[in-house]
Amino acid sequence: MLSNNVKRLLIRPIRCSIRCASVRTLTTAEDVIDLTSKPVTNFRGDYDLIIAGGGMVGCTLACALAKDNLLSSLKVLLLEGSPNKTFQLKPEYSNRVVALNQNTKTLMNSLNVWRHVEKMRLQPVRHMQVWDACSDAMIAFNSADMLDDDVAYIVENDVLLHAINTELTDAKNKNVNIVYNAKIAGYQLPRPEESKSNPKSRVVMANGDTYTCQLLEYIANV
Repeated sequence: MLSNNVKRLLIRPIRCSIRCASVRTLTTAEDVIDLTSKPVTNFRGDYDLIIAGGGMVGCTLACALAKDNLLSSLKVLLLEGSPNKTFQLKPEYSNRVVALNQNTKTLMNSLNVWRHVEKMRLQPVRHMQVWDACSDAMIAFNSADMLDDDVAYIVENDVLLHAINTELTDAKNKNVNIVYNAKIAGYQLPRPEESKSNPKSRVVMANGDTYTCQLLEYIANV
């Protein structure tokens, strides 16, 4: 079962959250492409969902879509701005880390991701003490008070992302297509008067490739 937060993310229409204009871009003003008059060139495919941004959130969303029995039939495109790198776990720890709570661990377990993290490395947080800056008040959290569960986990960004990608690129997840080195030039959302006749968004890449989709989820600049 997926968390409620992920489920809400999957069904939220992008056009409902962007009301100010029919065209929005992900680049600076001088790089904007006028998609309203630009013809469709180098059309690369139509998808049910396009995820712009392949970081932790984007990859987790794609992985959740691939593994959910009710949503695994969706055709998904993940646009990743970085190249496809080979991961090697270095002996030196990275200072780029995230703190994950028990809910996140539960989500990662449901996606079979957490086992990969455990095979690499993580640091459990078993005690936490927080002081107030303006008084002597403080509060303490102990893993012993949480039915032997750890308070949180500190995981390196690269370790978590590699664990997610390991599951995402599994041969069984055939409904998710990943494009690396993806640079978005702009996108066009359907106008209200077109929402019934042509309810698809158009995404134009910097290299001229074009994709269409029914749902566009913008995670980060790509």
